[in-house]
Amino acid sequence: MFLSPTDLHALTAIRHELHRYPEVSGEEQETARRIVEALTPFNPARILTGLGGHGVAAVFSGAAPGPTLLFRSELDALPITEKNRLPYGSTIPGKGHLCGHDGHSTILLALALGLSRQPPATGRVVLLFQPAEENGAGAAAVLADPRFAEIAPDLAFSLHNLPGLPLGHVALKAGPVNCASRGLKITLTGKTAHASQPETGLSPMQAISSLMPALTALSHSAPPAPDFRLATVTHAQLGEPAFGIE
Repeated sequence: MFLSPTDLHALTAIRHELHRYPEVSGEEQETARRIVEALTPFNPARILTGLGGHGVAAVFSGAAPGPTLLFRSELDALPITEKNRLPYGSTIPGKGHLCGHDGHSTILLALALGLSRQPPATGRVVLLFQPAEENGAGAAAVLADPRFAEIAPDLAFSLHNLPGLPLGHVALKAGPVNCASRGLKITLTGKTAHASQPETGLSPMQAISSLMPALTALSHSAPPAPDFRLATVTHAQLGEPAFGIE
C-alpha cells in the first residue's frame, strides 16, 4: 500500500474538512476550492476548474502515449440536516454529506497522492470531481462543457461507498450496479372556499389521497432483483393550517 500512516492522517483531516462545509448541487464553489488546494501539492500536469459548473479535473500524464483513464467522484452534499453529533459534523444548517461524497472525493485525492509518487507509464489518468450529482444535472453539464473534449477518456470508472462491506474489501459486479432515479413533481390546483359555502370550492384532497397509494403500488420486487423498482412519495402539502376553509 502506498499510503503511510501520516498520509492516512492527512487524508482523514481533508475528509473531515469537506464534511464540515457541505454544499448542495450547483453550489460547490468552496468545496471545489478545497479540492484544488489539496490537489496542487501533488503536481498534476494540469488542473481544470469550472467544468460543467464547479467541476474539477486533475490530469496525470505518462511519459509515453497511451489510453486515458478517468476516475470520478462527486462534490455535492444533500439538503438534509445532519443529526450525528460528530466533532467534524456539518456546520451548515440543513445541509450534510450524508451520501459519502466527501469520502469519495478523499479517495480520489489519495489516488492523486499515489500518482504523484508513481505517475502512469503511458497515457493519462484523469481524476474528475463532478458537481451536481444529486440532482442529476452535473454529468450532462460536464459532458456538454467544451473543455471536456480535452480529457475525454477511453475508459471511465466511478465508485460508491457500501455500508456493511468489510474494511479493505471492494465489490465488483457485471452489468448495472446502482439504480437510476427520476424525480416527478405533481401540482394539483383547487379553489378555496369558506366552510359555510363548500359548494363554491374545489379540494384536491381526494386526488392526493388516491395518488399516494397508487404511486407506492408501482413499487416492485426488492434489491438485488434485476426488475426492482421503487416509487416513493417524499413530500406532500395540502392547503394551509387554518380552520373554517374548504
